[in-house]
Amino acid sequence: MIAVLSRAAPPDPATARRMLATSPHRGTCFTLKQRGQCLLGASSGADFADSTIGQDGELSAVVSGSLDNAAELMAQLGKIGHPPAGRAAADVVAAAFRAYGPAAVGRFRGAFAGVVTDGRRLWCFRDHLGLRPLFYHHGSRGFFAATEAKQIVAGAGLPWEPDLEVLERIFYGNMLADTPHALKGVRRLPQATILTVAAGGATAEQRYWFPEERLETLRVSAGDVADRFTELFGQAVRRTLTGCDVISLSGGIDSTAIAAYAAPQYRERGAGPLHALSAVFPDFPAVDERGYIELAAGHLGISLHTFQQRARLLDDIAKWCELLDGPVPIVSVPEISENYALARELGFRNLLTGDFAEFVVDTRPHLISHLLTRGRWTALARVIASEARRGASRRAILRGLVVPLLPGWLAASYRWLRGRTRPPRVPEWLACRKFAEARYQSDLRPAGRSRWSALQLAAFEGATITMEADELCAALNGVTVRRPFGDVDLWEFFLGLPAEIKFPDLGSKTLVRGLLRGRLPDAILDRRYKTAFDDHVMSQVDYPTLRRFLLAPNHQMDGVDYRRLATHLEREDLALFDWFWAKELAGIHAFLSLC
Repeated sequence: MIAVLSRAAPPDPATARRMLATSPHRGTCFTLKQRGQCLLGASSGADFADSTIGQDGELSAVVSGSLDNAAELMAQLGKIGHPPAGRAAADVVAAAFRAYGPAAVGRFRGAFAGVVTDGRRLWCFRDHLGLRPLFYHHGSRGFFAATEAKQIVAGAGLPWEPDLEVLERIFYGNMLADTPHALKGVRRLPQATILTVAAGGATAEQRYWFPEERLETLRVSAGDVADRFTELFGQAVRRTLTGCDVISLSGGIDSTAIAAYAAPQYRERGAGPLHALSAVFPDFPAVDERGYIELAAGHLGISLHTFQQRARLLDDIAKWCELLDGPVPIVSVPEISENYALARELGFRNLLTGDFAEFVVDTRPHLISHLLTRGRWTALARVIASEARRGASRRAILRGLVVPLLPGWLAASYRWLRGRTRPPRVPEWLACRKFAEARYQSDLRPAGRSRWSALQLAAFEGATITMEADELCAALNGVTVRRPFGDVDLWEFFLGLPAEIKFPDLGSKTLVRGLLRGRLPDAILDRRYKTAFDDHVMSQVDYPTLRRFLLAPNHQMDGVDYRRLATHLEREDLALFDWFWAKELAGIHAFLSLC
């Protein structure tokens, strides 16, 4: 998907085709729509439509992704005299903009990004969570928006030049929602945002969703919570099913919860059994969840496909940096792509995952401080009693009561001084000062009264770089990926719950475990430990690739002691978190090697 707005004459269609041609994985059949000084473009393939173009009167739109509530929107628009010209997402978006103006975006649900134009202005927008990417450049040649950064570079005639400041922010984890792209001159449109651009050059950016306004606004009983969860989670799962689906199933609560709701919906549709695709690790017993996976699949009547991962974290790292237009932190792109490729090979076109569940239902830290500073004495006493029954020491409970009363800098210092001379999980070849700059232990920055609330909203503040990479991996393999826990209506419900209902104790996902009781086997719901993948991760340490990119780099990242790191690489003695940071650094330098 691309859009070009020129300052005077209509844009050259050759520019639009050149932009779309840089991403053949999104399709090689191009559709262009010109309106006034704006040109919209969409790609599609023989069996994969990345985006659609639609119109309504004086408005045209291009949309990538899907509107989960398109049917409801079409019905509403018909009732008020604005029926869409067609059923495509772009037609629905154009009609909604004509009826409601840019405020229409707040009514959309799903994973989407789009541009609407009247020929003189255009409005760019992304979904609430930034599941679909949108980048832009505003310069002397006009305004360019696109799904991928490489498309922007091709259209605007930008040099392929890295932004070193952005690369440093990526490496140290200092990535806010408005963090620019790693390619200089390319900007990232933040999630839940509308950007308005006029042909004369004026721009205005505004958010359309304010999740902070939802915090603890519901007044509900325990019975209401159960009924509403069943309704909303069922809707979230239903919205993501296409009829050609497979669920990425593990042995934990998150993906099995989705399976518990998706499997019966599949049977009701007459679509046969739901299928699941699961990675197993027979060589690493501490990692392997096959027993729980098979238990869930058997209980729910799911057809299970298992595989052993062959991809490694640094496989073809330079190639991936080129495809993704930059380094991608945290996630393992080769393993993600392997999973998606296998799903496509098995004949599936849509994957469901349990992503986001941790943010939606399990952000427990600072609960005690929240209850304490708001004087919720009964709830506080209940949580403390629950923790005592769970075996928490008096000292740990007392610390939970005292820390919220300390200023953030003092609380952070207390954590560091408890037997540590540097931040935990940070190797000695990285400078401590960089983590202060990167807002390390950011949960302690707000006042004690605000820390719990800030954590509930933390997922909406960061840059969406990993989701953008995931979406591109899916496009490369001809599939889509959906995350029912990321459904906005479901997330707003959990944001609205009072803290003491959302977290009756400090156990992991206590509320959700109770809500799923009877739908999943007790053996899964009663698990009290989370599988650590340390053994698998350490088996992938790739010293030759690390040495290739890190022993004599052309550019040195501030805060990295390359001599100390080189000693570890020569000795081949990296510990777990040394390997994590070295992998991230290798990605930075692999990208720089391309520029």
